[in-house]
Amino acid sequence: MRRVIRRAVSLGLYVLVPAVSAFASLLVIPVVTARYGAEAWASVAIGLSVGLGGAVIGELGWSIVGPQRVARDPGGARTLYDRALASRLAVTLPLAAACGVAAAVLATEHRAAAALLAVGVALGALSPSWFCTGLNRPGVTLVAESLPRLVVTASAATAIALGAPLEVYGAALITAVVVTLVVTTCVLRVRVIPTGPAIRSVPGVIRGQLVLVAGRGVTTLYKALPTAILAAVAPDLVALYAAVDRPLRLGLQFLAALPQRLQAWVAVDEPALRSRRLRLAVLANAALGVFAGAVFAVLMPLVAPVLFSGTVTVPALASIVAGGLVAAICTSRGFGLTLVAEGRSKHTTTAALASAVVGLPGTVVGALLGGVPGVLLALVVAETVGVLVQWCMLSWTGRDGAVAPREVRS
Repeated sequence: MRRVIRRAVSLGLYVLVPAVSAFASLLVIPVVTARYGAEAWASVAIGLSVGLGGAVIGELGWSIVGPQRVARDPGGARTLYDRALASRLAVTLPLAAACGVAAAVLATEHRAAAALLAVGVALGALSPSWFCTGLNRPGVTLVAESLPRLVVTASAATAIALGAPLEVYGAALITAVVVTLVVTTCVLRVRVIPTGPAIRSVPGVIRGQLVLVAGRGVTTLYKALPTAILAAVAPDLVALYAAVDRPLRLGLQFLAALPQRLQAWVAVDEPALRSRRLRLAVLANAALGVFAGAVFAVLMPLVAPVLFSGTVTVPALASIVAGGLVAAICTSRGFGLTLVAEGRSKHTTTAALASAVVGLPGTVVGALLGGVPGVLLALVVAETVGVLVQWCMLSWTGRDGAVAPREVRS
């Protein structure tokens, strides 16, 4: 009975962490639209999009392989964290600055606010959540990351509602990152400043993660940056697309609780048990995606007028296609989890490349021919292609009866 209770509490924490983070982000949206209008929301969306692109690259793939590495070797976890932090700092700091400049260039209004937001989101690459997931300690993520983010974001929303400039939002996100790193250091006794050996290992670690970084980079092009792409090719679509995309991404952040919880569960060395658990993981993620996609399709047109203070209306067609995107992404997560557990994480890059080949031009063509629903449909097709590629990689593995050797740990 105690074991069941412990598991229930652990799962509850994995759900609560992204729920708190998503709620923190949602707090600001109605305040921004009510105070500054749809134009300001478009600038905010551009900053968030560009910053997310930087964060995806800057975390160097640690969110993919890190949890299972930690789960398999808890004794070496702190050393791994030290090296991961050093490598991510080396990449993320200059990348965040570049994101700030890019957001300022793309935004047509509130350029400084867009730049600060891009920097704050890009610095999110330093998040220690992957490490806490590997240790199966989601409560630390809640205390060190989610709650501080909620507090500073709520403070920013209150300040903006009282007349503060939009730049307060970006400053709050930067503050949250610093607080998270300090609190994590205090709770887990890990480094807040990397050691000398960790700093010297940075080139080797980056080389070891290069394939994953390439995969994350191309994923960014078609998944995290459509808002920025639209700002360049169809700026009139930015506010509407972002009105669909931002709640969708926050919802996916919430749904990530399942694959995160399963990271340690599937990280077992016994082949038959691992295979059985991985099949269940794929099915569970796919089923969750279908259900969540249906809910999103129904609720988004009803929620949008409240969330965006009546400044943006989301059509039913866009919501339905976005629901399909939710289902495809969740299914892809299940297959990605399987590839990592089978020692084939590099093939996630193969899938990402295939998706990018479809998704990147599809975003532009979809925008020009079908507006926002066209962009979303292009992303659905891209994600589906990625799922098929991952399925093929796993099928070929199973056909010859061999399992790839565990990849060398950076």
